[in-house]
Amino acid sequence: MKGVGQLDTLQLKLFMSVSQTLNFTKTAGEFFMTQPTVSNYIKSLENNLGVKLLNRDSHSVSLTAEGEEFVGYASQLLTIQMEAENRLRNIAEGRRGYIRIAMLSSTAEMFSECLSEFSREQPDVQVDVGIKEGTEMMRAISQNAYDIYFANRYMIPDNDSVEYIVTGTSHLSLFVHRDIADKIDLYDWSTLNGHHFVSVPETDFALSGQIKTICANRGIVPDIINYYNRADTLLMAVNTGIGMAILPPALTYYYNFPNVVSIPIDGDDAVINSTVAWNKGLGNPDALKFLQLEALKKLQ
Repeated sequence: MKGVGQLDTLQLKLFMSVSQTLNFTKTAGEFFMTQPTVSNYIKSLENNLGVKLLNRDSHSVSLTAEGEEFVGYASQLLTIQMEAENRLRNIAEGRRGYIRIAMLSSTAEMFSECLSEFSREQPDVQVDVGIKEGTEMMRAISQNAYDIYFANRYMIPDNDSVEYIVTGTSHLSLFVHRDIADKIDLYDWSTLNGHHFVSVPETDFALSGQIKTICANRGIVPDIINYYNRADTLLMAVNTGIGMAILPPALTYYYNFPNVVSIPIDGDDAVINSTVAWNKGLGNPDALKFLQLEALKKLQ
């Protein structure tokens, strides 16, 4: 591979489009170009990189191994450019303050309350939000990737690098399809036998371990038919009847699936704590103002 030449934004956009459509004519239509123009841009990108990104003949288009690898990098480059342009526009318009917040979808209600209060008090501060799930959140916290984290307690490392406040305590719930809800009795967990489960992946060690403990303490072994790493996908699986799931109850605030019924699980082993966390030594003055919101002060 030769040295990489200058990469053009339009080249990257066209490559990303072709990687999805696998059709030069469709991409040309999306960008109001001719097909040969798109082809020339892609060839130029390949020349700049010194590798072939696409296999193409008169009948089909497919990604090469190098092309499949480059998709992720191209997406990151375009995202960084978009974020940079947006940030510069905000600065030019007087919004010099900036906070990066990571949140779980299950913390949406508390986050929404805080963001509403903060926006009223600090309208010129830009707040960027990243929605994370499970291991993504734990990785973000360990890498100090954001200023503030709306997370669950089990995701916070047990060391002195991170501070947090508990914003709420609840019990995990069993999410089931409404067609079987009246057949489920959580005073008799044997009524769950014969029904499939969907679950967070094993890599989400704490939550998956808590789910196993809950089931073991009640005398069942969950028949897990599939694992999904996102809450919305889990609830979609419940909504379509693929399986039931044990998840934080607050997800019902963020997602509205018509066929999903949430049933609270009693017991200390089902307790889950939501938190707001930040790394010690947080130096962002706007983030420090966020942590002084009345919605959070009343919890401290």
